[in-house]
Amino acid sequence: MYHADREIRDKKIIMAILDMCDVINVGFFDGEYPYVLPLNYGYEFDSDLVFYTHHAVEGYKNKLVENNPKVCVVTHKSVDHINSDNSGHDYRSVMAFGEMSFISRESEEYGKAWEILCGCNGRKVPETVFAPGFKVLMGKIVCRPENVIGKAEHPVTTLDQVPLPKPFNPEK
Repeated sequence: MYHADREIRDKKIIMAILDMCDVINVGFFDGEYPYVLPLNYGYEFDSDLVFYTHHAVEGYKNKLVENNPKVCVVTHKSVDHINSDNSGHDYRSVMAFGEMSFISRESEEYGKAWEILCGCNGRKVPETVFAPGFKVLMGKIVCRPENVIGKAEHPVTTLDQVPLPKPFNPEK
């Protein structure tokens, strides 16, 4: 990383950044160019950082994962400070490299994954998730801790520094 002072490796700070983000962008291998999709997510970070996502049962990304399960995950939040003494921007981001697989509907992990995904999004697990014929695939991206890195425009070393400052508004 060019600006080593902006690097974040602290697990609790990375989790706080993930908690304030809404979407992960997942990059898949697709021949000459990457194939990147924004996805809703839930996560847990015990020994590994694990993202849970939901997908259609059939689709292009599913074929890409079958061909090469290695993916890159990126999420971020930012704020602009236009026309202020602190002109510029500020951001928090997390990037991780891992491997994606799909969870069988028949496994106990399927229900757990739905609970984590919905819990991270402030929702209840829909009853239809377990209904016969429900056609949603649950994805799992496992990232080893050494392949997870956070970054911020200005050094963030404590949890209280994670929230972004309010945007500058000269009329207030």
